[in-house]
Amino acid sequence: MQLDPRSITVMTALMAAVLGAVLLGVRRNYPPSIRGLLPWSLAPMACALAAGVYAMQGLLPDPVVAQSGNALLLAGCGLFYFGSQRFFGRRVTWRLWGGIALLSLAVLTWFLIRPDYRLRVAVFTGTMTACVLAHARLVLRDGRGFAARLIAGTLLLQAAVLIARGLAAFWVDGPASSRFAMTTVQTAYIASYCFSALLLSVGVLLMASERVREEFELLATRDALTGALTRRAVLQAGGEEFDRWRRYEQPLSLLLLDIDHFKQVNDRHGHQTGDRVLAEAVAVMREQLRATDRLGRYGGEEFVILLPSTGPEAARASAERVREALAAHEPAPGIPPCSASLGVAWTQPGDASLDALLARADAALYRAKAKGRNRVE
Repeated sequence: MQLDPRSITVMTALMAAVLGAVLLGVRRNYPPSIRGLLPWSLAPMACALAAGVYAMQGLLPDPVVAQSGNALLLAGCGLFYFGSQRFFGRRVTWRLWGGIALLSLAVLTWFLIRPDYRLRVAVFTGTMTACVLAHARLVLRDGRGFAARLIAGTLLLQAAVLIARGLAAFWVDGPASSRFAMTTVQTAYIASYCFSALLLSVGVLLMASERVREEFELLATRDALTGALTRRAVLQAGGEEFDRWRRYEQPLSLLLLDIDHFKQVNDRHGHQTGDRVLAEAVAVMREQLRATDRLGRYGGEEFVILLPSTGPEAARASAERVREALAAHEPAPGIPPCSASLGVAWTQPGDASLDALLARADAALYRAKAKGRNRVE
C-alpha cells in the first residue's frame, strides 16, 4: 500500500502535539531538581507546528511554508537537545546552535531564490544531523539506564536516516521536486521523523521518571542531616556482608562510634550547632575510610562503620585513625570541637547474625566510655 506523505505529516503533527501537552502537564508533578522538562515539552510542540505548516503546502506560498516549517523543525530538534543539556547539568549552548540554525536558514533562503530542491534537502538534513549527533553524544556520555539507551539509539537511527535522505536527494530528486512527492525515500524519511519524535518524547519522560526514582531511593537510604547511610540501609548492607563472610569466610569487622558529651553540645550551643557538629564529624570520618567501607547513622550521635574484608588488627588501626582525626579536627568558627569513643568487633566462629557483632561492639563502646572516653576498645 502506498502511503501518502501529506497524511503522515498531519498524523505526526497531531501525535507530537499530544505528546508535548502530556510532557507539559506532567512536569508540574516533578520536583524542581529535575531540570530540562520545559524545553522537552516545547520540543514536540515545535515539531507539531512544523508538520502542520508543511501540510499547508499549496495553501500558502511555498517560501513561507518551507522556511517556517524548517525553522520550527530546527527549533524542535534544538529544544530536545537543550532539555537534555539542562537535565544533565551541562551548559546550554543555545547561542551556538541558534547561530548555526540562522546560517542554515539563510542558505536555504538562497536556494529558494535560485530554486534547487536537492541542495535545500542536503543543507537542511546536514544541519539536523549535526544537532542530532551532538545530542546523541551527550546522552551516551552522561546518560545511563534503559531510557538513555532508547534516546541514544533513536537519535543515532534518526541521524542515519537524515544522512541517507541528504545523499539520496541527488539520485531520486530533481531541482524542482516536491516535499510530498510519492517516492519511497521521501515516505520513509517522513515516517521516520514521526517515529523519532514519538520515541524521543517517550524516552525523555522515562529518563525523568528514572531520575525521580533514583532521588527517592537516595532519600530512603541517606540520612538527610549528615549524608551517612540510614540505620536501615547500613544494617541491610551489614547483613549482606555478614552473609558473604559465612559463605566465603572473608573477614568482617564493625565499629560502633559515639560522639563524646554530645548532649552538652546541644544544651550549651543549641541543636542547630549540634547538627553542624554531626555533619562535620561525618565528613572527617569519611576521609579516613576506604571506598568499600560503609558509614551509617545508627541513631542520634551514634554511628556504625562496616569494614568488609578487614581483620581485628586492621579494624583497630582504622578505628584509631578515625578517633585521632576527630580529635585533631579544627571545626569552623562557632562550632565546638568533638571527640569520639569507639567499640570494635569482628566476626567469630559461632556468630549467627550481625546482631552478635553489634552486641560486642556496643559492649566495647561502653568500656571506652567508662575508661574516660576518646578511646578505642
